[in-house]
Amino acid sequence: MKNIFKKINTIIQETTPLAFSFLCLGITVQLIIGEPILGWDVVGNISKAIGKLGQNTFVGIAALLFLYTIFNNNKNSK
Repeated sequence: MKNIFKKINTIIQETTPLAFSFLCLGITVQLIIGEPILGWDVVGNISKAIGKLGQNTFVGIAALLFLYTIFNNNKNSK
């Protein structure tokens, strides 16, 4: 049972940086061109999710970029 959890943990740790990279790339490109990318409205989805919480959209995007920076710094320091 422990081996299964270790494998799942390994898979999550290996795919998380890729997911963050795609998310940040999507946000950056959409902010530059101002339109959804291939039907993927990254900023719109984040706006809807954060709007439900009653917070500002820009704050949510800045928070995601901040978390990505922290994640990359921790990965590079190991």
